[in-house]
Order: sequence, then structure tokens, then C-alpha cells
Amino acid sequence: MKTLTRSLFFVGLLVVAPGCIVIPIGDLLKGPVLQEQVLVQGAGFFSQEKIAIIDVEGVITGVESGGFLLPQADTVSETKARLNQVSQDPEVKAVVLRVSSPGGEVTACDVLHHEIARFKKKTGIPIISFISEQGASGGYYVALAGDTIFANPTSIVGSIGVVLQHFDLSELLAKIGVNVAPVKSAEGKDLNSPFRRMTAGEREVLQKLVNDLYERFVDVVDENRSELTREQVLALADGRVVSGVEAAEVHLVDRIGYVTDVLEEAKTRGNIESPTIVRYTRVPRSSANIYTETLVPKPAAREVHVSFPVDLTGAPKLLYLWRPGW
Repeated sequence: MKTLTRSLFFVGLLVVAPGCIVIPIGDLLKGPVLQEQVLVQGAGFFSQEKIAIIDVEGVITGVESGGFLLPQADTVSETKARLNQVSQDPEVKAVVLRVSSPGGEVTACDVLHHEIARFKKKTGIPIISFISEQGASGGYYVALAGDTIFANPTSIVGSIGVVLQHFDLSELLAKIGVNVAPVKSAEGKDLNSPFRRMTAGEREVLQKLVNDLYERFVDVVDENRSELTREQVLALADGRVVSGVEAAEVHLVDRIGYVTDVLEEAKTRGNIESPTIVRYTRVPRSSANIYTETLVPKPAAREVHVSFPVDLTGAPKLLYLWRPGW
């Protein structure tokens, strides 16, 4: 009745209000609300002990993308929202961070790792990282934030390193009679421009930047993989990828296993007898189970075939990303 009364009141305002009418539609553009979905129901009616599965999927970005009416939140924001859900629920006793990612933008991967580590320190909730399909480059970087790392035997792990793609279109432009003559304050202002050849000095500047970020990656692996010396990390940090089985053999991960094994580990670390297993999603799906992923519709910019390395604005795009065929 109250809802009907409010609706009639609003309609009355539309009829009698003079001048322009402003209808707030912000809430309509926010997209689906993040909500908890139970995958496995544990014991307990009035109170439950939960294991929360948080998925990190696809290319990791720090920029919102997608359509006008349904924008896609970036990976960092989406994961942070799920961590917030956990921190507000005292019934969650352990988190499974399920990673299926080839990596992505350097800063996004670093911030995501930082937020997960910060959450773990603040809440004391154990986090078990599980590389389900691939945890390559930035995907592996994120998985390192967990207390322990599992990998599916057939998953792809590794690719420790940095890439900055450069395209030289100068000869092609010359053939079609196009000349690019930017007005700039200094020679390095259009660094990494695809419209001209890169000078030796410019390559040196960019190589220094790549090397610094590579060292950052090595530091994170070194800090989080106590089984490896720094020399062993450096020996593995040549961009190679390995299977989950080999990753366990060389101590990039702690154990190989399946999601059922990971949940048993979470159960033990969370000291849970009969856990309720949940996930957080904006697109609930009937008959969801422990193998169901987040299922947030991904725009093209978040798929493996992303085109963002080809940046014709000249802005360098530094990536912790494994992408075969480059």
C-alpha cells in the first residue's frame, strides 16, 4: 500500500510540477547487486561456518569497461567488493581465492595483491589460492597473496616477467603518404609512439622501466615463496610457463589438487566441521555448485584476445601478462 501511495505521489508531481523534470536514474545504471549464493549447505540453522570462494578471472584490469547501460567493474574493484562482503560476515572462516587468469595490467595486479594481503592481515582469515586453469604472470602474482597455493595438475603456472609491446607503423604510414609531426616539449614526450622508430636512448629508458617492474615481481615471489632462494626465483623468472605438476616440483606452488582438495584445506585451516560454501556474484545461476565460476559477463576488453596493447595514443601499457604468439 505504501509503495502504491509513493508511486501515485511521484506521478502527481510529474503532472503538476512546472518546467523541466529530472528523473534520477543513477541506480538503474549501477547493474546487478553483488549477492551471496550458497553452493553447498553445511550444518547449522541459526548460525553457519562458511568458506567463501572468490574468483579472479580473465585479464586483470584496473579500469571499468563495458556498455553504457551495464558497465563492467574492473577486476580490482570487483575483488575488493567481495573481500568487503567477507569482512562483514563473521560466519566466514576461510577464503578460497580461485585464480584463472593470464595476468594483466602491472598496477592492477600489484594493487590486487596488496588488497588481498591487507585483508588477510586485518581479518586473520586464512586464504588458500587455487590456480584452476591458469595463474600466469599477473595471475600468479595475485595468487602469491594466499597463505598457501594449490594448482590443478593441468593448469598453466609461471610466466614471471613484464612485457611492454611496441609497434612501429612508420614504414606503413610512409607508403600511404601519411606523416606524423607532433609538437612536443621534449624528445621523450611521445615515448613508445607507434608512428616513428624508437631511438636507442628511448629503448634504454623503457628497458629500465621494465627492469624495475620485473625486479618488483621477483621481490614478491621471493617474499612469498620461502621454499625458494632468490637465486632459484631468478632462475625461474625467465618468462617460462609450466604445468601445475611441475610448478609443485619447483616450488612455485605448494601442492597440486582439485577444488575439492582446496576446500578440505580451507576446512582445516578455518577449523570448520561442516562448512557452508558460498560465492559472491552479480549473476546468480540456478544449480550452481563448487565448479561454477562468478559468471560476470565479460566485455571484449577483459578477454584473452584483448587489443589494449595496441595503443595508438602512444601511452605505454606495461603488462604482467602471458599471451602466446606475441
